[in-house]
Amino acid sequence: MENRCNINKLLLTAYLAMMVINLKAQEVKNIAVKPTGVYAEIDIDVQNRMIQQLYEPKTRNASIDTIFNNITHYNPPVLYLFSHALYLNGEKEPAVQWYLYAQVNAMYDAARCADNSAKQAVDILEERIRPTLEDYMKQNKPMVTESAGKTIELYKKLQSDYDIRWINLHGLGAFDGFFSGEAPKKAPQLTVDKLLWPGIEKKILKEFADRWGVKEK
Repeated sequence: MENRCNINKLLLTAYLAMMVINLKAQEVKNIAVKPTGVYAEIDIDVQNRMIQQLYEPKTRNASIDTIFNNITHYNPPVLYLFSHALYLNGEKEPAVQWYLYAQVNAMYDAARCADNSAKQAVDILEERIRPTLEDYMKQNKPMVTESAGKTIELYKKLQSDYDIRWINLHGLGAFDGFFSGEAPKKAPQLTVDKLLWPGIEKKILKEFADRWGVKEK
């Protein structure tokens, strides 16, 4: 069992590492793990295509415009990479703003996810993207705090319409079919009960505000 868990974690780490690798790379490779059962219902094809387009120098700027004009359609992995692309384009303050927006959405998605092993996806995304922005953010702490406050207000105004179950594809449960070749006989619960979501959201927004020093209004 321990060996299986270690293999799954290595696959997850490798997948996310390749997803957010240096945008200047000319070739992007991915690990093909076909989900089974309820996991096969999670459609992230549009998200993956956008990630690929953000990698490619020829399509990056057009992709940035597309994401900006349809921001609620894209999940946190895309949004993290979006912020990274903005930073590489020299748009540093907007990069920080959308990094923060990606982070609060990722935190909320992770908190609603019923598979604890999948929540590490957020930490891995942070490890891959934040170092690019970190020095700039440290040098501009007042701007970051102000941006975090604006992020909370923006988050409350926007209604995301991507599939929040994207994160479940990065948990150990999603790999069960990969090793057994069969879908689980009983469909697993992917998210916590919706009745709990309002309380979770309130908790996450407070945690986010405290993290970035945003004072309550």
